[in-house]
Amino acid sequence: MTSAEAKRLLVVEDDPVIAMLMEDILRDLGHEVFVNLTLAHALLEIDTHEVDAVLLDMHLRGESARPMVLALIERKLPFAVLSGSDQSALQQEFPQVRLLPKPFGKAQLERTVRELLNPALSASD
Repeated sequence: MTSAEAKRLLVVEDDPVIAMLMEDILRDLGHEVFVNLTLAHALLEIDTHEVDAVLLDMHLRGESARPMVLALIERKLPFAVLSGSDQSALQQEFPQVRLLPKPFGKAQLERTVRELLNPALSASD
């Protein structure tokens, strides 16, 4: 990947082990990765830094990430919701939300990021 193709990705995940694994995978793809473990820090990150896409855990230390979902939709930032629980209500309310169910593998993560950064890929499926 050239530096022009590298993107700035925000990972919002409260489990440090999962966050580090995701960060390693995404950096190996050539992206610049920022990790936030809390909703407050993640909201600040999208307000203060340019981000190309977000991978968002839906439940952060018992707190719903719904405010972040609303902020990302408002800013028209591509994102995927990561969750091991049923998110059908979220998808019913926001059909455009991409869901990456936990547990997921490296290939699923890589594909989701490619599709977030290049929406034409998912449209051709």
